[in-house]
Amino acid sequence: MARNSQSSGAGGIRTRKAHKKSRQGCRNCKLRSVKCDESKPECKKCTNFGYSCNYDRSTPDLQILFQGASVIKASKKAQLPIDQNLIRAIEVPARLTPAITSDSNLPFHLDRQSLDRLARFQTRTIFVIGTPSSAKILQDVAIGLACSQPFLMHAIQATTAIHDRFLYASPHAPLTTTELYHLSQAAALFNRKLSAPIEPSERDALWITAILLGSATFAQIEASKPEEAWPMACSKPSDLEWLQMSSRKEAVCSATDPLRPGGIFHTLADEYYKEYVAPAAPTFGIEGIPPLFLQLYGLDSHSTAENSPYFSAVHTIVTLLRTGADRLTITRYLSFISHMKPEFKRLVELKDARALLIMAYWYAMVIRISWWIQRRAEMECQAICLYLERYFAEETVIQDLLRFPKMKCGLMEAVAHVEE
Repeated sequence: MARNSQSSGAGGIRTRKAHKKSRQGCRNCKLRSVKCDESKPECKKCTNFGYSCNYDRSTPDLQILFQGASVIKASKKAQLPIDQNLIRAIEVPARLTPAITSDSNLPFHLDRQSLDRLARFQTRTIFVIGTPSSAKILQDVAIGLACSQPFLMHAIQATTAIHDRFLYASPHAPLTTTELYHLSQAAALFNRKLSAPIEPSERDALWITAILLGSATFAQIEASKPEEAWPMACSKPSDLEWLQMSSRKEAVCSATDPLRPGGIFHTLADEYYKEYVAPAAPTFGIEGIPPLFLQLYGLDSHSTAENSPYFSAVHTIVTLLRTGADRLTITRYLSFISHMKPEFKRLVELKDARALLIMAYWYAMVIRISWWIQRRAEMECQAICLYLERYFAEETVIQDLLRFPKMKCGLMEAVAHVEE
């Protein structure tokens, strides 16, 4: 009897080799049309490609996984090369330059669309990611670094493709195939780099990649209306994943030290600490805090960062209210998230009403800073306002303080600012 993989009968007709189908695989593997190994809790295919595995319905499809915060190490000498299986050639219609070469010397070539995205990144997207000063530096060096670091090249391609969709298609449209491919490649290669000692030559490229992946993740939100967004929607594991990523990004910052002497961002050190970093919250006192905030958060002259989980967050938010949000001050507003105290972050995760109100104020202030912030900030600010209206309608102070974020996110007409 002939085997399935050999010719059968007089006509020599070949039949497909029998194989076992994956019936219980994750949704990501089914969407990508690859066989899932059904490993739990994370299948190997998703782990290798940088996705959060999704056997259950609570995890979004093809959600980027950003790892490495706890395993980052610095190195002083050359280390083992990256596994060559992680570097795959991009299938393109024809080979064009430049060729991007990894440390394992396996080049891939960019097609015309990819080169066009590089041009748009260089002349458009790069100017609406961070501050004007950092944009000038990135314009000078980012593409050059990307030509030797594939994880950065994929991050640039992904970020620019997401920006294209935001500008020319619909921000509410799902991720395109191009976005998914480059995001998954960037995440897989980036996580692989962070799992090994970091080479000095990689530090700047890793930090830029962390910035771009952080922006891309914040820009992604599945909800199409406030009722589908956190905290209005039913809780799921992927809620506030961007907030967790912010903590990991801080770990990357510590490992790469982007303002170090000799680094490409070193010239920004003085400007950064003087202009871009939000002043640290005091350890005690209530000077400058509006009366309604004092009443709601129970703060008085005896309050400190140690005896109140709201103390530092309220001080920072009140300071930011007087600052004015724009591209020059964007890092001040982002530093509120990266320096959030663990006890306050836990209250946010638990949907504590007072913590949610502070988040609504932060969202309200950053909505117009940049394209990658706008959609999530607007959607989740509206969702917080609706949540607090629905479940805390009798809390008159909360409802009074909600007027500012409701105005900023478009839920009500302009109203007077909170009286100080």
